[in-house]
Formats: sequence, C-alpha cells, structure tokens
Amino acid sequence: MERDYNTTRAKLLIREYGRNVQNLIEYALSIEDKDKRTKLAYIIISVMQQVNPTSDTNDEYYKKLWNHLYFISEYKLDIDYPYEVNKEDIKETPSSLSYNNNRIMYRFYGLNTELVLKGLATKEEGEERKQLLLVMANQMKEMYINWNKSIVGDDLIDQHIQRITDGVLSLPEGVELTSSNLILKKLHSNLASTKSAHKAKKTFSKKGGSRPKFQKNAKKRR
Repeated sequence: MERDYNTTRAKLLIREYGRNVQNLIEYALSIEDKDKRTKLAYIIISVMQQVNPTSDTNDEYYKKLWNHLYFISEYKLDIDYPYEVNKEDIKETPSSLSYNNNRIMYRFYGLNTELVLKGLATKEEGEERKQLLLVMANQMKEMYINWNKSIVGDDLIDQHIQRITDGVLSLPEGVELTSSNLILKKLHSNLASTKSAHKAKKTFSKKGGSRPKFQKNAKKRR
C-alpha cells in the first residue's frame, strides 16, 4: 500500500527543515503586509532552530538561517532581514541531531511536525501564531488521512495538537479544517497522476530501448 505522494509534491529545497517549514514559508509569502510578514519570519526562524538545533548559536549561525529562509522562499520573501541575504546556491546546511524514533508520539506526523508545533507553542499568542497553527493543522490532517486512508474529524487533530504541545496550543473555537473528503479526493488524484506518469515513462523506456530492425537483420547476414 502506498502511503506517501512525495512525487507529486513541490521539491523540498532544504530537506533538513522538512516540508512543514517550507509550507510555513509559503504561507508567509501570501501575507500582504510587510510588517506582518517580518513578524512571521522571526517565528519561522525560531521554528527552524527547533527543527535543527545546535549548541553553536553565533552570528554566523543566525545569518545562515536567514539565508536559508530566503533560499526556501525562492528569493521572493520581502521582509526586513536582520542580516544581509544573498541569492546564492545553498551548499551547506545545518547538521541535524540524531533523534530516537521512540520519542515520536505519532509516526504519521513525523518528528519535524512535533518540533514545529513545540516551536510555535513557545511564541507569543496572537494572530500570526494562530494562522501558522491552522497551516500546520491542515497539513497534519492530510498526513493522517494519507497514512490511515480514512476520514478523520477535526477534534482528533485538535487532541493530537494539544498532546504534542502539552495543552499550550489548540484549534480556535469554530474553526473548520479542510474537508476530509476533499483531502481524499486530492490524494486519489495525485496517486492516479503518479501511476499514469510512471506508466507513460515505462512505455517510453520500452520503446526507446528496443533494438532497431536493421540491427537484427545485420545479425542474420552474419
């Protein structure tokens, strides 16, 4: 049974931070107000620290984080950067600490999801944190359905968020996440597209790999 559809997702620009951080940066790009984008960027940088912790937190480390943020946004995030950022290839990424898989509460979310939520839980309560939480909650709902292949209620996602953050974070009252049926439809469509692409590639490879007839005839003449 296939449990993931990464072949149909956008490419992870820096894998060490995971898809959740990339999604948060994509959300920041959708914010029109520059001051709000800048505030969100500081929250995301803090989350990036949670995902890739290090004991060497000097200026070079923070400068690297901001450059990574700029790179993941494909150099589109217009904010007030505390360091100079450059358009350059990112060849060096922060080294990840090794974690014991037994510490993960829910395997279908992965460790990075839990680290992102815990990072958000340390931030000041407000509209920015609320919106980032909703981005994460919808991502978690898709992950859950992708893994379990079943419909899930928003209340269960909320319970998982509360447990991961020791009750600090919870879904705002009255908020509805993306419909389970819409998520299932999207996943089925992605799977069908992936299978179709693989089938077309396989067919093309067979046709391209077949030996030309003149070569076969040449063998006979020998």
